[in-house]
Amino acid sequence: MPPILRRVLVISHTYVEPAHRGKLRALAARGLEVTVGIPQRWREPWFGRPLDATWERQGGLEIFPLPGSMDEAKYSRRALKALLRDRRPDIVQIEEEPDSLATRQIFTAARRLAIPVVLFTRQNVPPDIGVFARLSHRRMLRRLKGLVAGSDAAGAVARSQAPNVPVAVMPQLGAEPPHEPVHTPHEGLAILFIGRLVPRKGLDNLLQALAMNRGSTWHLTVVGDGPERERLERLASELRLAARVRWTGGLPAEHIAHLWQDVDVLVQPSRALHDWREPNGHAVIEAMAHEVAVLGTDSGVLPELITNAGVIVPAGDVPALAAALEKLADDATRRQYAQAARARALRLYSDDAIAERTFQFWKGLVG
Repeated sequence: MPPILRRVLVISHTYVEPAHRGKLRALAARGLEVTVGIPQRWREPWFGRPLDATWERQGGLEIFPLPGSMDEAKYSRRALKALLRDRRPDIVQIEEEPDSLATRQIFTAARRLAIPVVLFTRQNVPPDIGVFARLSHRRMLRRLKGLVAGSDAAGAVARSQAPNVPVAVMPQLGAEPPHEPVHTPHEGLAILFIGRLVPRKGLDNLLQALAMNRGSTWHLTVVGDGPERERLERLASELRLAARVRWTGGLPAEHIAHLWQDVDVLVQPSRALHDWREPNGHAVIEAMAHEVAVLGTDSGVLPELITNAGVIVPAGDVPALAAALEKLADDATRRQYAQAARARALRLYSDDAIAERTFQFWKGLVG
């Protein structure tokens, strides 16, 4: 008889945040026993607060905190081995960066127990590593049962490194679309940026574009923190925008969920660099699910998530960004994009849709 998929183990720091577990609950609803290994203690880089995880069980979903080193991003070898031996999953999915200590540690421990391993990767640019490290990296990838890539570009990188390993392309996380999105009336265009405050995220380009639209009525909320915050706040002041920009710092996912009703447009102005393209589009998926118009650059995963359900501009093109914001200031135009975005999110990016694609991929690997 062919193998039957009953028990799965997913390991990732992503699920320390309870708000990120929608896909896991949807997988458990399909009759799977889903165990999720997460760090017992994790410091979220956007807002620096340490998060302490506790054991939980809800139906077929079990949250299992693993002790380890938060600074080195690796788990206790003994605890990891005990979890694998005790749960004996039919498949393990690692959702960490391919070249991280945690990934190699989990991969090695699972292989020793002959448990098939799947790896989720957002790596959409070939890693710039030494020859020995590159060979070791490819050897690990080629021993995987499967790869889940977060974008088409990540899928292409994965196929080039492990040509005989099955690859599925889908986001790591879905969204839980509200039954009926609520939007609070307000004056002017309410713009939201979510991201780490580092140069590659392009917030300075957004501020410069907004300065070109000084005559329009708008306000910007910036959610996130990082080493560039002081410089960016200074730039907003130099551009005479300070009174129209609100800086929240980093917020937990459950707090961000309350912002969507007051937002008209989410802007992701990411740059496209020779060694980096935007790998993470979860904020875009959340916005689309909440019927918020999305404006992104052509960097990395953004254009394939948004397609024609939003507005795409060339990365780094400030005048194009300013023109797109002016276009979305029109209520009818913006509403059309917002409705198209929600329809796309419901069809492709809900927690249930991502869980179903994951489930079918796993079944194909163990069948």
